[in-house]
Amino acid sequence: MSRNALYCVFAFALLSTPVAAEEHAGTGGEQDACRRDVVKLCKGVASEDGPILNCLQTHRVKLSTACRRVLETHGQ
Repeated sequence: MSRNALYCVFAFALLSTPVAAEEHAGTGGEQDACRRDVVKLCKGVASEDGPILNCLQTHRVKLSTACRRVLETHGQ
């Protein structure tokens, strides 16, 4: 799976709330904050919504400060 595809799945999973689908992508800054963490820590994870988010939560102590802030901002 390409890095971009993996990241898109992560963005959708992270920002899933009961709002319109087009609002799930997050801001460009939020995407940038976690891009490297997703690729580094979760590249072998299935490309479904939940597993990427679960992976990031599992590796919270290894996340960049910026990515950790994004998770916290979204109640994760």
